[in-house]
Amino acid sequence: MTETTNTETTDYELLVDRDDVVRYLDGAGLLPRLATTADEVDVVEVTAGNMNRVFIARGPLGSVAVKQAPPWVQAVGPDWPIDPVRIASEARAYEMLSALVPASVPTVEPVDLDRYVLVMEDLSDLDVLRDVLVRQVADVVAGGEPVPIDFDALGRVVGRFSAELTLATSVITLDPAAYAELVVTAANPELCALTETAVLDEPYRLNDHNHWIPEMDEAVRALYVDAELLSAVAHVREVFANRAEALIHGDLHSGSLMIGERDGAQAIKIFDPEFSFVGPVGMDLGLFWANLSIAAIAAEQVGATALATARTSAIDASWAEFTAVVSERWSHRAAAPDGLDLEAWLDRIRSDAWLFAGVESIRRTAGFSHAADFSTLPAEHIPAAYRALLDRARTWVVTGADASPTTEGTP
Repeated sequence: MTETTNTETTDYELLVDRDDVVRYLDGAGLLPRLATTADEVDVVEVTAGNMNRVFIARGPLGSVAVKQAPPWVQAVGPDWPIDPVRIASEARAYEMLSALVPASVPTVEPVDLDRYVLVMEDLSDLDVLRDVLVRQVADVVAGGEPVPIDFDALGRVVGRFSAELTLATSVITLDPAAYAELVVTAANPELCALTETAVLDEPYRLNDHNHWIPEMDEAVRALYVDAELLSAVAHVREVFANRAEALIHGDLHSGSLMIGERDGAQAIKIFDPEFSFVGPVGMDLGLFWANLSIAAIAAEQVGATALATARTSAIDASWAEFTAVVSERWSHRAAAPDGLDLEAWLDRIRSDAWLFAGVESIRRTAGFSHAADFSTLPAEHIPAAYRALLDRARTWVVTGADASPTTEGTP
C-alpha cells in the first residue's frame, strides 16, 4: 500500500488518518449514525485494492465504509496519475444496481464529487472472496478442512447480476434514444484506457510495470513474439473498444466480491464497480471465470481435486443462471443486439467471456497485478500453477472456448 500524507499536492484534501475521516463524517452529517460524540468513533484503514483508499469507521450506533479516490493509482502513488472523478462511475453503477439486484450490492450514500468520497455500507463482517479462496488452500495444506463455500450459489449470484444488468441496460430493453444516452452517461474513458493498458497491452511487451516469477521468464518472453496470440489479443482489444452492448461492472474478479454469512445463510456482495461502462457483456463473466479458474488451479496444485471441481462449478452455475434469466425475458425484448437471435447472441457472449478470461489470466501471470491464489501457494507449486494457467489462457484467447482439463462440460 502506498503511504499518503496531507502534504501530497492535490486540489482537494485527502483522508489520511482517523481524525480526517471523523471530521469528514461529521461535516457530511453522518456522524450521528455512528455515535453521539466523535470520541466514540474508531477508524481503521482497510485499503486493499489498487485504486482507492478505504476506511471503516465504527461507533456504538453503527458503522460505515469511507472510500476516497486519490488523483493517482493508490497502489503506486503520484507517479501514476489518474482522474479521481472515476468514483462518479462507481456511484452511478451502484445507483442502478441497487434497483436491479439490491441484495447483491452494498447500500451507498450520494457521492461527494468535491472530495471524491463515497460512503457506503460496512461489509467488514464479510471477507473478500479471494482471501477466502486463499484460506481454503492454506487449510488443505495444513491438513485441515477448508472453510465451506457454496460455489454453485456464488456462480448463480454472479450470473444473475450480469443478466439483470444486461437486460436493464441494453437494446433488449431500452429504446434507441435511452440506450444512446446511457452510452454517453456511463462513459468512463480514463479507466477504460487503464484496462486497455494493463490487460490488453502491457502484458504483451516489455515495460516497467510487468513482473513475473523467474521460472516463467522464457514463457513470458515468448508471448511477445507469438503472432497467433498477438493477433487474437488485437481482436479482444477491438471487442473491448467497440462492442457497447450493456452496462458492465468492468472489473469483476475475486477481489471484487465479498462472501460470508448473514442471518444463517451465505451472503455475497459485489462491489467496486468503478470501471463500469457500456461494453461487451461477456467481459464480466470472463473475468469471473478467469479468477475461479485460477483458484481451481491453486487447489489442483495442492492435491485438492474435489475443491478444484467445486470451484469450477461456479463457472457452470454463472453461465446457467445468466442464460436462464436472459432466455426467460427474451420474448419481451424491444430489440435484438446486432440483429442476432438468442442462440447466436448467447454463443457470442460465451465466446467473448472466454476471450476475456484468457487476457485476464495472462495479465495475472505476466502483467502488473498478480493473484494471491498463486503467490501464497507452497513455493514448490507456484511455477507449475503459472504454467498451467498460461497454457489454458492462451487457448482461451486464441479459440474463444474452454479446454481446461478440470472443467469439462463448462460453458
